[in-house]
Amino acid sequence: MERESLIVRSSEITLKGRNRGVFEKQLLRNVTAHLAPHGAFHIVRGNARLDISGEGDLTAAADILRGLPGVANVSRVRHVSRDLEPLTGAVLALVDATLAGAHANGRRAPSFRIEVDRKDKRYPLQSMELAATLGEAVLAAHPELHVDLSRPDFTAMVEIWPQEALLFPEKIPGPGGLAVGSSARTLCLLSGGIDSPLAAYLLMTRGSPVVFLNFHSFPFIGEQSKEKVHDLVRFLARFQPHSRLLVAPFAEIQQHIRDKCPEGLRTVLYRRMMNRVANVLAEREGALALITGESLGQVASQTMENLRAIHETATLPVLQPLIGLSKQEIVQRAQHIGTFPISIQPHPDCCTLFQPRFPETHAKPEQLARAEAALAVDALVAASVAGVEVTDYGPQYYPAGW
Repeated sequence: MERESLIVRSSEITLKGRNRGVFEKQLLRNVTAHLAPHGAFHIVRGNARLDISGEGDLTAAADILRGLPGVANVSRVRHVSRDLEPLTGAVLALVDATLAGAHANGRRAPSFRIEVDRKDKRYPLQSMELAATLGEAVLAAHPELHVDLSRPDFTAMVEIWPQEALLFPEKIPGPGGLAVGSSARTLCLLSGGIDSPLAAYLLMTRGSPVVFLNFHSFPFIGEQSKEKVHDLVRFLARFQPHSRLLVAPFAEIQQHIRDKCPEGLRTVLYRRMMNRVANVLAEREGALALITGESLGQVASQTMENLRAIHETATLPVLQPLIGLSKQEIVQRAQHIGTFPISIQPHPDCCTLFQPRFPETHAKPEQLARAEAALAVDALVAASVAGVEVTDYGPQYYPAGW
């Protein structure tokens, strides 16, 4: 009997050795968690793939799953007989549906290709022979079409398995990488800008569950800035089963730095204090590294000297996945994952508060030591940690065009 399902193919999990099952089970757990709010689905784990069926909306499920780290691609497939006659009929039905959809959208689809992957090598026809046979049937039914093996307007893909054939028109690409939970937890210093949300996403694709830390300078910076950060985390929650946002008060620290330290060092001193707060919160959350969105030379605080000075105060490794990217590359990637429209909303973050007119671009350790000697560093850090607000988000789902 014919049925429909989603096939989710895993990414570099296939390269793993004896511990491959650990990575596959993590992807299965994540898929189950993300689909649970959206209907009753039945998930079967196969070789480097998941077969998902059930009463839920498969179109919505495909849109959710194509965003999950660890997913190479997703296909909506029909399970049909592998006998030649019914298989040919199913291929013709797929071609008819594809042409009707193209015409309804005002598009032409004059060229096609048949791709066959013979998973069962005992099948009597070779892959190329079966593709040619099915292609001849399509041309007989639709003489207006022609075959294009390099750049067709549409493709009919066939997989031959021992008991059935799978038929589908496309492989919707996913982000690849590893399923979140395959690596250790990290803590991301999340501003409301373009860079840090992308940095967090990239660590998720390496399997790391990310906790988010934002610094908020109320009452100098309004609540809209905080809501923007919540929007970013709600969006990023589509990529991992659980997301936690920590919002730490920072205005008192900034006021002390403004009143007691040299103006040109303010930005570097802000960042050093942020790292100290992050050290405490990362230990509390079980994170083994910090994530930042820095790109070398992009702004005054991101010169090599200033980055060295800033990260002196971090007790954990600081991961900087964007360090070698240009601003244009960062913007393009943020647009691709969907965070860009939120990030460009015109609500300032805490780093804009009391900005120096002439920021120091080559801060020296002795300068910073003298400046921080005027601050009650431990007390200020403790006060910020004590005032942290915690918000948890489940596996939220927003369409790509949100």
